[in-house]
Amino acid sequence: MVKKRKNADTHDRAGSGAPETGTLDAGKRGHAAAGTSDPPELKSLDARVGELLRSDLWDDAQEERYDRFTRLAARIFDAPETLILLFDADRHLFKSRFGFQLGSVRQELELCRQAGAHETPFVIEDLDAGAGVSSDAESSQSRNIRFFAAQALRADTGEVVGCVALMDFKPRAFEPNARHTLTELALLVEEEFNLNAALASTRAGMAELLDRDAALPSATHIIAYEKIELLAEQAGDAGRKLGIFYLSLDNLYDMSLAYGPGRIQAMINRWMDGLRNHNEDLIYIARLSERGFAGAFEFEGTVRTGRRLCEQLRAHAQQEVEHEELRFSFEASAGLCVYPEHGDSGVALIGRAQLAHENQSWTSETSLFNAAIAKRFRRRSALRTRFEPAVQDGSVYFHGQPIFANADGALVGVELLARWQDPELGEVSPNEFVPVIDPEKGPRRALVAAALDTACRYVAAWQARSQFVPYVTINVSGAELFRQDFHELVEDTLARHGASGKHLVFELTERSVIRDFELMARSLHRLTDTGARIALDDFGSGYSSIAYLTRLPISIVKLDKRVVQQIDEQGRAEELAQGIVALAHGQQLSIVAEGVETRAQWETVCAMGCEYTQGFLFARPQTEDALFALIARQGANATVQAEPEAEAE
Repeated sequence: MVKKRKNADTHDRAGSGAPETGTLDAGKRGHAAAGTSDPPELKSLDARVGELLRSDLWDDAQEERYDRFTRLAARIFDAPETLILLFDADRHLFKSRFGFQLGSVRQELELCRQAGAHETPFVIEDLDAGAGVSSDAESSQSRNIRFFAAQALRADTGEVVGCVALMDFKPRAFEPNARHTLTELALLVEEEFNLNAALASTRAGMAELLDRDAALPSATHIIAYEKIELLAEQAGDAGRKLGIFYLSLDNLYDMSLAYGPGRIQAMINRWMDGLRNHNEDLIYIARLSERGFAGAFEFEGTVRTGRRLCEQLRAHAQQEVEHEELRFSFEASAGLCVYPEHGDSGVALIGRAQLAHENQSWTSETSLFNAAIAKRFRRRSALRTRFEPAVQDGSVYFHGQPIFANADGALVGVELLARWQDPELGEVSPNEFVPVIDPEKGPRRALVAAALDTACRYVAAWQARSQFVPYVTINVSGAELFRQDFHELVEDTLARHGASGKHLVFELTERSVIRDFELMARSLHRLTDTGARIALDDFGSGYSSIAYLTRLPISIVKLDKRVVQQIDEQGRAEELAQGIVALAHGQQLSIVAEGVETRAQWETVCAMGCEYTQGFLFARPQTEDALFALIARQGANATVQAEPEAEAE
């Protein structure tokens, strides 16, 4: 286990025993000087796990895992003083410091609090003029700090809990690359906070289960964490590196269904014995879940050497196993992290090996943990957490992309496309957030409900203003169509707005149909009872089947934009497009060519007989105001025809 030592750096108020804040007003003067709003405060986290996380972070002990970051920061930035400072509204705690001498530090504390109000690094390259520092803090300083840079640290819930800071006694430039590196370093420190939370959650769960006098399903995890941590400590004492891997037997579930758990367990035992016999560096392996295993091996040399050894282990894991009359080859995938580069606690090391495994692509072999993986998973977690509130407060909204008839260029429909502008995450592309929320029932329903409400509101407004009402298309996940209450949602939304269902088109992808064809057919027939039509989106993207067109109530086929955009470059793409058009027309279905960006593409799809076009060549997605103005012009019998935009050279 990692030893903790008493921290003498926690400042106490005179006689109170509580960490001091000096005479600063919780950093407010510093924020006023910097021209920003008050900093986010460290709010009380909910429930028992949050309290455990707070108590772990605010422990009165320093830890080597945080000291490693301040030493690393000093080397990377050639900074004489570095620190990790935690603070909330009325406390501060030096979690780790390198070269930083305690004394009159009021100025540094105020600067650290100012950093908490910034998403990007807060940098003052020359403090000589006292820029951004309150007069009372400046007048009381006894140190001659001239350079300051800090990146705010956040808990997993988003609250600012402190910062990583660099200081120097001379002015210095801090280039964009250095600022980016400081941000990456702060992300690694935040990962340690997340691991604190995970461990706190495990402890809370164990306590609750013990209170209930129940079995401990997570006991294997606790033993593995402790064992890996002990092995890491021993490897460190011996001057060797430790590779910690997470190995998944991806076809183990199918085997269990085929042969039963008893025989499979015997086969797994034989398989694990084989791994140990063929890998002399393997010193530990344990089963964590139905198909997941964690273990460790010692090695010398570079991280690349460790990755090669892990890949050899994965190759052995895929060799054929024989037990009684059974012969079977496992399909294995692996993620790897390395001690001491990636952490020193058991929770950290196993967790990061699992993160590396989750990041594995189909083309890669063993996936190695790095800071970018941690950052990506943190962002995905933030997307899941923040999406539903974003829908409710209007941060998620819709643009409409017009659809035109090829025969006369007239506007016929509009496809709603979701947009997300988050105050902290910035602009989030649908290509990023849709795959994240689609497996999640709550966020997925929030998106489709918002799209449906917007579409019905548009239709109702256009119905009231003129005779011209283009149809509105919304994208719907197949999983939503399978839910029993989806049709009630559609009917209730139409009724609430007084909109006619005949002006709605629901788009679904071919992948949505595959899951349960018969159930999908029943759901779509019920949906068309409202008057709505069904469009099959991305047709030609790889799952095309004539059965979709003959057995489902589909009215429109949308030719996949990837096929369209390759038409003028690849002959096979043109042949595929011609085949799809002929197939759809054979079933009396209309074709919308998506993603048309060049005149050559447009002329080709017109020659094929595609009735409609959607793409940047004629119109990009438009705001609600611009879209309503376009509809009003057509409703007033003005000429609203598709005119190609100037093509970029």
